[in-house]
This record gives sequence, C-alpha cells and structure tokens, in this order.
Amino acid sequence: MRFSTTPLLVLGALLLPGAAPADVITDWNVTALGLTLSSPPQIEMRTLAMTHVAMFDAVSAVTRGYQPYMNPMPPAPVGASAEAAAAAAAHGVLLSVYPQQKPALDAALQASLAKLPDGEAKSSGSAFGRLVAEQCVAMRSGDGWNGRVAYTPSTGAGSWQPAPPSMGPFASVFWAEVKPFFLKSSTEVTAPGPLAVDSAQYAKELDEVRRLGRRDSTERSADQTAAAIFTLLNGGQMWNAAARAAAAAKGSTMPENARIFAVINMAALDAVIAGWEVKRKVGTWRPVSAIRAAAVNPDPKWEPLINTPPHPDYVSGHSVSSGAWSRSLQLLFGNDGVPFSATFGGALTRHFTSFSQAATEIENARIWAGIHTRTADEHGTALGRRVGELAVQRAMKKID
Repeated sequence: MRFSTTPLLVLGALLLPGAAPADVITDWNVTALGLTLSSPPQIEMRTLAMTHVAMFDAVSAVTRGYQPYMNPMPPAPVGASAEAAAAAAAHGVLLSVYPQQKPALDAALQASLAKLPDGEAKSSGSAFGRLVAEQCVAMRSGDGWNGRVAYTPSTGAGSWQPAPPSMGPFASVFWAEVKPFFLKSSTEVTAPGPLAVDSAQYAKELDEVRRLGRRDSTERSADQTAAAIFTLLNGGQMWNAAARAAAAAKGSTMPENARIFAVINMAALDAVIAGWEVKRKVGTWRPVSAIRAAAVNPDPKWEPLINTPPHPDYVSGHSVSSGAWSRSLQLLFGNDGVPFSATFGGALTRHFTSFSQAATEIENARIWAGIHTRTADEHGTALGRRVGELAVQRAMKKID
C-alpha cells in the first residue's frame, strides 16, 4: 500500500476544531497555511516565520508594545491602524513567495480591510504594512534558502546512503547553512550524537522499527498506522492549529498573538537549521538501509510504511521542529496547552490533548512509519526544545 505525500491544497480557511476567534493575526495565519500546505516543510516554516515577523513588527510599530525584531524599523504613522498594517504586511510577504496566488491574496487583503472603517487610519496603516513587508523580504533575501551545497556521503556501515524508493541525494543539506532568526549559528545548539551501530541499544531500536515500521506489520495497531500517516502533514499545519486553540482559550490580544505566532514559527525554522547541521555532520543511515544490510537477520526486501525521505536518520527533522514548537508554546502560554485537532488530506484527523502529548506522538509515529530510530527522534525533540527556549529568551521584549 502506498500513500500520497501531497495533501489537498486549500487557500483560505482550514476548518480545524479549536480555531481561535478570528483576529487579523489568526486570519492571515490560516491564509498562509492554506498556501503552504503542499510546500516542502522547510519552505512552509520560512514562509510562516517571515509572514508573522512582518505582522509582528508592523503591529508593534503602531502599538509600541514590544521591541521590533527588525532593526532599524521605520516609525509608524501617527494614528495608523494596526490591523491594516498587519494585513498589508502579511499580504506583501506572501505575495513575494507565491506571486501566482495574487488574485487570492488580493481577495484576502480586501476581506481584511473591509472589516475596518474607511479613512486615514486604514490607508496609512496599509501603506506602512507594505513598507514593513518589503523590509522583511529584503532582510531574508540572502538567507540561503535556495542555496546549493555539495554533500559527499561517508562510506562504511552506518553511514547515510540514498534510500529506496527514490534513491535521491541529500539535496536539502543547504538548510544547514540558512541564516537563523534567533540562533547565533547553526552549531550553537547541537545533539549528543547517535548510538553506535554495533551497540546492543541500536540493535534493540532497529528491531523496534523492523517490527512496527514495516509496511505489512501485523504488530502495528490501526491507530499507530493512522498516526504514522498523519506525519506526512507539514508540522506547521498542526502546531499553528495548537497555537490558535491555546490563544482562544487564553483570550490573547491581537498584539500578543502577533508575538506568539512570530516566535513559534521563527523558532521552528531555527531548530530545523540546527537539525540539518547535525544531519550533515553525523550522516547516519536510515532504518531501511540498516535492516536490509544487517549483519544479523538481514531482510533485503524490508519496506517502511511510508517512503523514506532523502536525508539522514539522525536527528529527526520532524521531531526537531515539533520540539521547538511545543516548548516555545509552553513557555509563551505558561501551560501545556489545550486539546486541539488537525486534519491531513481532508480525511485523516488527529486529536491531541496537549503540546507535550502531540510532540511525543510525533516521536513514536516516525518509528511506526519505519523511517526513524527512537534515539534520532528523542534527541531531535530535545534539540528542538532547547532552540525553543532560546528563542523565547531572546524574542522581542515588552516595552516598559
């Protein structure tokens, strides 16, 4: 049985249970997620981070509640509408990434501005938001997101090698060199290293993947299979749904939401940058390679539940970003969240009880999917949590 990796693209509202009462920040969060749904995960994270930092800086310049991220920031016109500035900032950033979606984005902007009274406040706010968007796009124009970096795999047992069925090269290695938002470099936060491939613990973890992650496993439950398939959904879709649910429960103000959604999505991209640096440095083989070439009980025809992505096992990218999202959300809301849901492909919905429960399910689900070992997942989550902590510590502070 094969599963598609391309979810249904829906621009506009993603009807997820637990969605926050709409404000301009959550409205444009949903619009951005509709655009990024079929993009590679890193592209989605970068787009969300840019969109939300532009909205944050636009709102903060008007309300003067927080220090800006971009420095220097032009002063906002006196009396400008923060809502108009945020909408125009989001529109400008998203249009720079998805110019082919201009009609839909223009319609979304018109819908946002139609909620505001006509006048100087709206017009000056819109103009200021466009200016902030231009500055944000310029700030990230040379961040390396579309770079090309050579990668030559090591040789020998345990080293990464192209995995079936794609047999693709580690082409995404360039994310290790993308400029972070909060981290000083991609090496500031790292991981302790993988298990030795000849260790008893590695053999135990590989056996876990062999049994539970194989395509035709009789030990994996139906719920575990559903959880594994669900991880084909970009993490930004799930974790921003969690943020909207938590914001609704707390009753966050619009400026508070502007900061929350900016910080969590910037932290997630930074975590991926750090995680990809670990992948590049360590370069461990995937379970499918290890199981097929095992010194004891090799299984040359073994297949995972979902297709193996073309990059190393250690550390798990999905766990890295989930660790950053979950930890930054815990710190920003001061709790472990509220129940929330997210849907993959318009049909598969998963329900979560808290931020930590969702992050733990991601760890387990990548094993059930047959594409990661447990240490790669757990170390990935820990790395991401540390990045999330640093992001919140360094994030834009309140102005006294």
